[in-house]
Amino acid sequence: MDNKYNKQLLNGLSRFQKILLVTDGTVTKLLEHHLDESIKVVKLDEKTEKYHCDLYDVDTELRGSPTLEREILLQGQQTKTNWLYAKSSIFLDHLRKDFLSDLLESNEPIGKLWAKYKLETYKKILVINRNKAGELAEYFNIAPDDEIVSRTYNVYSNQQIIMIITEKFPVSYFCD
Repeated sequence: MDNKYNKQLLNGLSRFQKILLVTDGTVTKLLEHHLDESIKVVKLDEKTEKYHCDLYDVDTELRGSPTLEREILLQGQQTKTNWLYAKSSIFLDHLRKDFLSDLLESNEPIGKLWAKYKLETYKKILVINRNKAGELAEYFNIAPDDEIVSRTYNVYSNQQIIMIITEKFPVSYFCD
């Protein structure tokens, strides 16, 4: 993992919170094992548009590439608790059509689809942050001034970027 974040951001977090922020595995499986609950995807927004560079500018050659812009919640199947918010930019030209079709038509988490299609991935963490929950507070039943932690990372397969994902959850979740 690159050290492109201030390690002090991890101070005061539980062991499991730190694991969620630095793992290169699938967060869904970690959540399911930790919570002893199946996790499902709740799609908040999904649209196809041309990629515009953001704070985490990847290759300039990707400007204008068709992307699936997606916002989801990972929600407990039994408790209906929203455990994690994620926003993704998925580069459509870099993925198999059957994978994309399943992504659009199902409510399977991306990590489970990677396993289903045996997609080998490499993740590079770009940034870890702590911020106020703001408008995300309503999803987690917390106050807008409550703190959330997040990480943004690139996902690569076959030595090309396939996704940029940001995941966020409240600091009050997953405490020891």
